[in-house]
Amino acid sequence: MMLRNPLILVLLAVLSLGAGCSSVYDARQAMIEGGYQKVMTDTRDINQFPDRDKTLILNFRAHAKMGLGYWKSARDDYLRSWNTMNLSEGGNVSDAQIFSERMKFWMGDPYERAFNSWYLGMLYYMMGDRENSIACFKNALYVDTGDLKIGEYAADWLPTFIMRIRAFLARGDESGAKMMLDELLRLPKEPANFDPNCPWFNLDAQKDANTVMMLELGVGPYFTAEGHHNSVRVINQGEYRESYVEVLVNGESLGRAYKIGDTFFQAITRGGRVMDDILKGKAIAKTATIAVGASAMAVGGVLYRSGNKTAGAITAGIGAALLIAGLLANASADTRGNVLLPGETHLMLAKLPEGDHLVELRFFDARGSEMADLRQRNIPLHVPAKGDAVLLARSRPQYAQPRSMDEAKADPYPPPAKAPAK
Repeated sequence: MMLRNPLILVLLAVLSLGAGCSSVYDARQAMIEGGYQKVMTDTRDINQFPDRDKTLILNFRAHAKMGLGYWKSARDDYLRSWNTMNLSEGGNVSDAQIFSERMKFWMGDPYERAFNSWYLGMLYYMMGDRENSIACFKNALYVDTGDLKIGEYAADWLPTFIMRIRAFLARGDESGAKMMLDELLRLPKEPANFDPNCPWFNLDAQKDANTVMMLELGVGPYFTAEGHHNSVRVINQGEYRESYVEVLVNGESLGRAYKIGDTFFQAITRGGRVMDDILKGKAIAKTATIAVGASAMAVGGVLYRSGNKTAGAITAGIGAALLIAGLLANASADTRGNVLLPGETHLMLAKLPEGDHLVELRFFDARGSEMADLRQRNIPLHVPAKGDAVLLARSRPQYAQPRSMDEAKADPYPPPAKAPAK
């Protein structure tokens, strides 16, 4: 009994340590329970979360704030997470290779990093900072591009192209806008990625417009772990019914918006990840190590009970070490991801009179039936004398639109009101 109890205690301790590496904030469930408000409230104290998850949590919090109309605070969170996702190599990488992949700092897949830069750029653009927006849209293109010298993928997520074109035109750089359009027109016309019949892929149409609407539909992809020891990360398409959106301004229809981005397509066309190969090796090693370790412990127990206590203790000790190593070598794939992203992005460009307008959005399923519960009315839109009017909206959950720049800059966590003096 003296031999067995310490080993059992060690194994229980090891298992408890391993179990502590799998937790991450469930943003999908939070959205079901209380929408963006719950996500924003739950994530107020970023320091309550493990360091490895903080960048992901910041993206959740930024998206929730943006969805509630707190543009400045959302921009600050996107910028903070942008710095980690683009200027840092992360952390716990070696531990992740040996133990659990979830121990490494979350940095996002290329499409998640592209969205981070794009949302940051959109917030800069909507708040009047064109120069910083151009830099963000450029970075979104960069993180969406592989090594072209060895034939890897080129950036092909059109929302970034379109907004960089708009930013170039806003500062009077027509040559820059034309350069981006030329790059866009060289992309494969893949309907799964974007609608090649979009009428705004030319310079004249871009120059004529003064209103840009980025309309998001559905929910984006999510990850699950499957296969041997859950070592294979599977990208699943989010489920949603909305297929297209009709835009009305002041009661007059502008027609259907055009699909220019598919998040699932972006997620599955980014090539292989280095960690996948490591995980497959860990899955094989895990099985072999656990089997050898358990066998060695059994042999050691027999030797110990037969009177050969020294040999038994040594053999059992080696077996325990191998078994512990096998248990610690968690081959499960990392399924953390930004589950708040949309399924698709659609574009509407228009030329509207200067002044205030009301926008209505009507969403339809693939059969052409309106999804009346998603209709959005009386969305305020101000068209300035110079530059773009911009609307970023979503089918569900709907984005709140700030009615003024003061609202956009408001503190999402205002201090509690002071009690009246007695």
